[in-house]
Amino acid sequence: MILTARLLLPIAGPPIVDGGLLIRDGAICAVGKASALIRDFVTEPHDDLGSAVLLPGLVNAHTHLELTGLHGRLPLGKSFTEWAIALLDLRSELDDEFFATSARAGATTLLRSGVTCVADITASGSSVAPLKAAGLRGIIFQEILGPHPEQATERLDAAEKALRSLQLQAGGTLLSVGLSPHAPYSLSEPLLLRCAELLRRLRLPATMHLAESPEEVTYIGLGIGPIATRLLPAVGRHSPSHRVCGDSPVAFLDQAGLLSDRLLAVHAVHVGMSDLQLLKQRGVALAICPRSNQSLMVGTAPLARYLAAALRVGLGTDSLASNETLSLWDEMRFAHRLYGGTVTAQQLVTMATLGGATALGMAGVIGSLAPGKRADLTALTIDRLDDADPYGSLLDQASDDLVVLSMVEGKILYQREGTRCNYH
Repeated sequence: MILTARLLLPIAGPPIVDGGLLIRDGAICAVGKASALIRDFVTEPHDDLGSAVLLPGLVNAHTHLELTGLHGRLPLGKSFTEWAIALLDLRSELDDEFFATSARAGATTLLRSGVTCVADITASGSSVAPLKAAGLRGIIFQEILGPHPEQATERLDAAEKALRSLQLQAGGTLLSVGLSPHAPYSLSEPLLLRCAELLRRLRLPATMHLAESPEEVTYIGLGIGPIATRLLPAVGRHSPSHRVCGDSPVAFLDQAGLLSDRLLAVHAVHVGMSDLQLLKQRGVALAICPRSNQSLMVGTAPLARYLAAALRVGLGTDSLASNETLSLWDEMRFAHRLYGGTVTAQQLVTMATLGGATALGMAGVIGSLAPGKRADLTALTIDRLDDADPYGSLLDQASDDLVVLSMVEGKILYQREGTRCNYH
C-alpha cells in the first residue's frame, strides 16, 4: 500500500511536503513525494491521511507501566527520599490485580499517543500481557533490588526465574527481555557484581536508574545522607550496602562491571565530565526523563552536553508515580521549554524516535522512515504547519488527542474514528 500525508518526517532525512511511503509485508519499501509513488506504483492501494504529519512511531525509552494507577497518590515537589519511602510504603499494599490493571491502562495510553516501542521495567511481570495484546514492540526489563549482601544469591536466583518466565511469555512477539538492577544504592555490592556476571553470561540488555539525585551521589560517594539514614533503614538496612570508596555513581558502576554498550542508564542527572567520558568509552546509552526529574526535585540532566558528545540518548516519561502523563509529546514540549535554545525541537523529536531506537539497539529496524526499515509509524492531524520550521510547529501543537494512527509492522494497531485509512 501507499500511505501519504501533508508532511512526512523521515527523521534521518529532510522533511517531505506531500510525502508518502510504500509499505509491503510490514516493511517500508520506498519513501518520497506522494505524486511520484502513485505514478511509479500504479497498482498499489493508496490511502491519504490528508493534513496529517506522518513520522516514525515514538519510542518511550523508560516506563514502569505497572505503576500507572499511582497517579496522584505520592508526594511530589518535596525530596527524592521522601517520595521513595512513600512509594515503598504504598507498594507494599498493592496486589497483582492492581499491577495488571495499571499495566493495561498504561499500554493503551502509549498506543493511543503514538508510541510503538517501549522500554518498560517490571517487578511483577504484569506488563508483558498488555504489551503483547497491543502488538507493541519493546524490551521488558525484570527489576531486581536487594541492599542486604547476605540475600544476594536468593535475589539473583529469583530474578533468573522471573526472567525465564518473561521470556516464555514474550515468545513469538516483538518483545524482548532484559534485566534491570534498580539503582546503585538499592543493590548490595555482591548483588551488583552477580548481576554484571549474569548479564555477560546471558548477553541480555540492561537498564538502571543512575545518578538520578543528589542523595544518590552523597550516599555512593560518602555512605551518608538521607538514603543512608532514612531510605535504607525503611527496608531494614542500617549500614552501607557497598564499600565507600569516594566514587561517583557512574564510576562505582564501572568498578562493578555494569557499564557497557548493552546498558541503558536512566536519568543521568548528576554526571561530571569524567563520568561523561566513561559513559562514552563504555558505549552506554541514556534515557532522559525531564518531567520526572522536576517532580522529584533532583535537578536537570545536562542533555545538550550528552548530544554534543554524540551519546545515544532517548526520551522517557518514567511512571505516573512521578509524572502527570505518559505522553512523549508533553515530555518533548516540557524539555523544549526547559533547555531553551540549547536543544532544538528537531533534536527532541529525533530523541523520541530514532534516538530512542538507537538507545535500545533497534536503529537498524525502526526509528526512521527509510527503505528496509519496519513500518512502525504514527500520524497526527496538525492545523498550522510551518514548512520552514516543521519540527517547531509539530511540538507547538502535537498532543495525544491529535494522533490519528499508530502502526507496527505495517499493521494498524490504533486508528482514531473517522480517519481516512482503510489498510489493515
